[in-house]
Amino acid sequence: MAATSTLRELWDTTRMRLLIEIERHGSVSAAAAAIGIGQPSASQHLRLLEAAAGQRLVERTGRGSRLTEAGHVLAARAAQALASLGAAEEELGALAGLQTGTIHLGASTAPGVYLLPDTLGCFRRAYPGVTVDVEVAASEEILKRLLNGRVQLALVGASRADDRIELDPFLEDEVVGVAKPGLAPLKNGTLAPAKLGEFMLLAREPGSSSQRIVDDELRAIGIQPAGVWELGSSEAIKRAAREGLGVAFLSRYAVAEEVERGDLESFRLAGRPPMLRHFSVAHLAGRPLSPAERSFVATLTSCCAKQADYAAACVGTARTRRSQPLPS
Repeated sequence: MAATSTLRELWDTTRMRLLIEIERHGSVSAAAAAIGIGQPSASQHLRLLEAAAGQRLVERTGRGSRLTEAGHVLAARAAQALASLGAAEEELGALAGLQTGTIHLGASTAPGVYLLPDTLGCFRRAYPGVTVDVEVAASEEILKRLLNGRVQLALVGASRADDRIELDPFLEDEVVGVAKPGLAPLKNGTLAPAKLGEFMLLAREPGSSSQRIVDDELRAIGIQPAGVWELGSSEAIKRAAREGLGVAFLSRYAVAEEVERGDLESFRLAGRPPMLRHFSVAHLAGRPLSPAERSFVATLTSCCAKQADYAAACVGTARTRRSQPLPS
C-alpha cells in the first residue's frame, strides 16, 4: 500500500509523458528530447518511479530501451490520464466559448486514404482553431496505438477489438472484387467462386481488416486462388489489377474512381452474400469524447454520407454496364 501511495504522489505529467515516449521511441534519450528534458533528468525520474512502483519499468536492449510489462501498464494508464486532462482543458475552453485543442487521430487504410481527406477539409473550414494530427496504418496497428495512447481517436474497419476499446459504427462499406476489364468471366457483375482458383489474388498485408474479411470468405467457400501476391497498399493492388496481374478485393471507396473511369471492373461472388462491414470510430471505453472530438465525429458523419452515395453509384453503374453484352 505504501508503494501505491508514493507512486500516486510522484505521478506528474512529465513522468507520464516520459513513459509514453519511451514506448514510442524505444530510447530514454529520445524520449527525454521529445518532452524537452535532459537524459540525466529523465533517468532520475525513472529511478523515482521504479522505487515507488517496487519493480523495474524500463530495461535496456541492444539498440536502446523498452518498457517492462509493469512499464507498459503504467504507460497505458498515463495515456488515459493525459487524454482525460486534455479533454478537460477543451471542455473548459468550450465553456468559455472557444473551440480549440488537438485531436490525435489514427485511421486504417481505407478510411484514412479515401474518406479522411475530404472530412479534414470540411472540419478545418468549420473549426480552424482545432489541430488534427493523423496517423494511417492497418487496423490492427491503429488499435494498438489507441491502447498505448499514441492516438486518442481512430477510424477503423475492424468489427471487433480489445475489451478496452469501444467501436461506434458510422458508415457501411462493402469489400468488392475488382479486375482488369475483360480479364475475369463475369456474368451480370458476378464471378463464379470456383473461377478464383484460376487467378492470382492481389492481397493486402496481415492486420488489414478488409483482408481478414476476404480470408474468411475464401475459407467459407473452400476455394484457394492460384497464388497470393501480398502488396503493401490498396494503391499498389489497384495498379497490379489494372495490369491484369490478378484479381483483388478492396473497399468500394478505394475503387470507386477507377471503376467509374473504366480502368477496373467490380464484381461480387455469385451465390454469396455481399462482403459487408462497417467503418467505426474507436476510442478507449469509458473515456468521454472532448468537444473537439465530438465536433469531428459529427463532421465525419455528414461528410461521409455524400461519399457513400458516390461510391455506391459508381459500383452500381459499372455493374449495370457490364450486364450488357460486350462488343465483339
